[in-house]
Amino acid sequence: MKRFLSIATLGLASSLFITACNNSNETKTADEEVATPVQKKQMGDDDTGIAMAFYYQDSIATQFNFYREIDSILKVKETNFQKELEGKYRAYQAYEADIQKRMQANEITGYQIEEIQQTAIQKQQSIQQFEQQRGAALQRESMEYQTALMSKIAEAGKEFSDKKNIDLLFFYQKGGQITFINNAYDVTEVFIQFLNKREDELMSGFQEEVEENLNESAE
Repeated sequence: MKRFLSIATLGLASSLFITACNNSNETKTADEEVATPVQKKQMGDDDTGIAMAFYYQDSIATQFNFYREIDSILKVKETNFQKELEGKYRAYQAYEADIQKRMQANEITGYQIEEIQQTAIQKQQSIQQFEQQRGAALQRESMEYQTALMSKIAEAGKEFSDKKNIDLLFFYQKGGQITFINNAYDVTEVFIQFLNKREDELMSGFQEEVEENLNESAE
């Protein structure tokens, strides 16, 4: 059974966050990371520059604690679904084996065969219905978790950019739209530290938001 939606393959938010340029010097506070210089890319003939940076998406999936927690939650839900589905299939196979055994022992009369066939069809349809409905519900749930998580990362990305005076913050992944970025613009480590230090803040209200969206979509 294929996984419905692996969070490790999600396209985390849009490809960039645009924030207002702030030329004032930043004052360090206790919760801020070690200052990381952000390269300026000259645009035009004047002194105007744009501060650009990027982070590796794969690193977010493996090092951002909240991301990994959500991924674990979805994996547990998927595993439970697969176990329940497999249990239904095993129960049906046991039913078929019992019918076959009874037929070989001549314990089933001719007029009982039609009833047995109808029962078998109903059991098959019940399994198919469970697989389709529960599978679709799990997929919707995964999508809601994905959307809510992307929103949290987008909010954190804007805050991070404001603090670091970054005008353009990209994420990079192999096979994505960006072919190459100079490592001088890499702020992955600092951004992940920023995210992990704000894990409690990012988690606040997250589950309630997901459940609310699921209830709205079910109406």
